[in-house]
Amino acid sequence: WERNELIPPITMDVAWTTRCNAKCSFCAAAYQTGQRTSIPTDRIKMLLEDAAEIGVKGMVTMSDGESTLHPFWPESIQMGKSLGMDMAAASNGFLLVPELADKVLPYLTYLRINFSAGEPARYSEIMGVPVSWFHRVSDNIRYMTAQKRKLGLAVTINMNMVLHPKNGDQILPFARLGKELGVDYAIIKHCLDYTGRPLGVDYAEYEKLQPLIAEAEALS
Repeated sequence: WERNELIPPITMDVAWTTRCNAKCSFCAAAYQTGQRTSIPTDRIKMLLEDAAEIGVKGMVTMSDGESTLHPFWPESIQMGKSLGMDMAAASNGFLLVPELADKVLPYLTYLRINFSAGEPARYSEIMGVPVSWFHRVSDNIRYMTAQKRKLGLAVTINMNMVLHPKNGDQILPFARLGKELGVDYAIIKHCLDYTGRPLGVDYAEYEKLQPLIAEAEALS
C-alpha cells in the first residue's frame, strides 16, 4: 500500500445465487433485492481462477442466497481449494445430506449452519420452513460432525443463531442442541435492523437476555 501497489482482498464473501429455500424472519438479503438469479457456472470458474491468480487467500460462499442450491456449488468448493485458497461456506443445511456433505467437507476450512432456534416449532416459525426441516437439518449436522471426527477432517463445523430479542426463549435450547449435535462451537449474535423496512429490533431488550446468554456460555 505504501508503494501505491494494488492489493487483493485477503478473503472474499461470495454468493452464487440469490435464490433461497427458506424464509428467515431476520433475512438481510430479502431486503436487498427482489431478484432471484444465479451466476452462470463459467463465470464462477473465471472468478475462482482470477481470485487465486491475484492472491486471494480465502473465499466463503455466504449471504444473498442459499449457495447449495447452485448445481456447481460443491465443485466450486473443490476447485477453489485446488487453486490454493481456503474455502468456507454458510448454509441453512437442508441440502447438506450425506452425499453432498461428503463432496465438500474435506475441502472446507469451516462450515456454518444457520440454525436460529433450538425447538422444532419455533425453528419452523423463525426460519420460515416446515417443522420437518428441524429434524432433517439436525440429522445432517449430526452426520457431518461424526464424519469429521471419523475421518480426522480439519473442517470446523459451527451453528449460528441470529437472535431477535423476542426469540430469547430459544437461547438455551439452541445452545443445548449445539452441544448435543457435536459442533465445534455455536454462535449467538444480535439481529441487525434495517432502515426503511425495520424488523422492530429494540436493542435495549438484549440487556435483559444477558443471564440466559451467560447460562448458554457456561455450557462451553
